[in-house]
Amino acid sequence: MDLNELDFENVGSWPKLYRGVFIVIICAIISGAFFYYVTIPQLDKLEVVKAKEVTLKNEFKVKAALSANLEAYRAQMVEINIIFEGLLNKLPSKKEVASLLDDISFIGADNGLQFKSINWGVVKNQKLSVEVPISIQVVGTYQELGHFAADIAALPRIVILDDMRLTKGSKDSLVLNVVAKTYRYKGGK
Repeated sequence: MDLNELDFENVGSWPKLYRGVFIVIICAIISGAFFYYVTIPQLDKLEVVKAKEVTLKNEFKVKAALSANLEAYRAQMVEINIIFEGLLNKLPSKKEVASLLDDISFIGADNGLQFKSINWGVVKNQKLSVEVPISIQVVGTYQELGHFAADIAALPRIVILDDMRLTKGSKDSLVLNVVAKTYRYKGGK
């Protein structure tokens, strides 16, 4: 029997060998289609789920490590809040900024300095604080200026001497141009 003589409408009358080959081909086509349309998408989903599982495991490990140290972190937060409150207390309040000018004038006079000028600078708003600059020009000896800077640093409030320019004055005197900066916390005070 020749392949051209086979009748596809009457497959049951084919010889056993041709029927077996035909059944194997049909099964292979059905299996291939099943694999392509059903199994491959499920394998792709499986890979996505495996990747998600790895991510979730890593997140779990990080969270487990954090939760294992939770009490230590809480104790650290309490300590940080105490330090933060201490630093906030060193910043002058809005009312204390005005008296800071008096303190600086007193410290300068106490150290024998002669004030040429003392002026408020432009207030700068920052993220958490307000920068309050004070431009100062004083005349005195090297030691008087050194004592003045040391006494400013010893103030109970935070004052930073910035942009210092020292020039020679008359005789043994020096002229100090400096910007004294202090900061005021925006929240609460």
